[in-house]
Amino acid sequence: MDTKRLEAFIKVVDLGSMTSAAKVLNVAQPALSQHIASLESDFKCKLLDRSARGVKPTEAGRILYRYAKSIQRQIEEARRTILDKKPELTGNVTIGLAPLSSATSLATPLLAQVRERFPGIVLHIYDSFGIVLSEMMLKGGLDMAVLYGDRPVTGLDYKPLMQEPFFLVAPRSMLAEQPQSDSVSAAEVAQLDLILPYRESFLRQSVERVCAEVGLRPRIVAEIHSQSTLSSAIAAGMGATVLPLSIANELPNQTELCIRRIDAPAASLQMSLCISDNAALSDAAFAVYKVLLEIIGERWGTSPGALSQKPLASTT
Repeated sequence: MDTKRLEAFIKVVDLGSMTSAAKVLNVAQPALSQHIASLESDFKCKLLDRSARGVKPTEAGRILYRYAKSIQRQIEEARRTILDKKPELTGNVTIGLAPLSSATSLATPLLAQVRERFPGIVLHIYDSFGIVLSEMMLKGGLDMAVLYGDRPVTGLDYKPLMQEPFFLVAPRSMLAEQPQSDSVSAAEVAQLDLILPYRESFLRQSVERVCAEVGLRPRIVAEIHSQSTLSSAIAAGMGATVLPLSIANELPNQTELCIRRIDAPAASLQMSLCISDNAALSDAAFAVYKVLLEIIGERWGTSPGALSQKPLASTT
């Protein structure tokens, strides 16, 4: 199969527009349309739905997109290996780490280990707000991700890692009238001015569930989409927030903050390692995957062996 047709298909899905894809690829739109029509003829099914709002892949199109992205990565790695003429593993590996979670603490040791053991591999790490990691996984934009959630998703495999508890983080002045304690109730959380991430984030949804369990709504005074800005706002005493302990312990002005466990069943989330069920990992991605398992085992006490019950096929 002509890989140019797959590249054209990927670009159309990524941009959601035939016109935009034609401009980026520097080809005439009729030629691009012919590429798509040829693919649909090969697979004997419709791959794209076209409407006034743009272009979206059909169910068959989404399956082809995931495989096409995998093929594209393999070709890039083959080209890089041939051009570099080096025997060691080379290629690009993309990883998602849930923002404002303990997963972000994995980034630095993973970078260090991969650089030491596989200098030919280039890591691309995503841990930004506004990026839905599970969607990127489904679209083939990530090789693996450490994220919140454990619900089965067609095309994705979730390997449970740990239950992440959440803590209230507040300036001491906000809790001055409350008795000293290691924990705080859901009702007490709902009474405070809270600075939280956007509504779609797992952490925000967890806070709302905690408050809903006692018939209350959180008093949110600001939404902040940046971890550094959120940290600065809390350190400046502008409100309280809810964070995993690992993130809370990294905030500045620790002596001016109270960090208390939230005493509520909903005040925790399952953290999982996510990989594709449909596309095999490349050799480079599989190597990084094994390093990631080692680091998770060392830091979180999760046995890498227990996570490897489902064999992963690496491509050669």
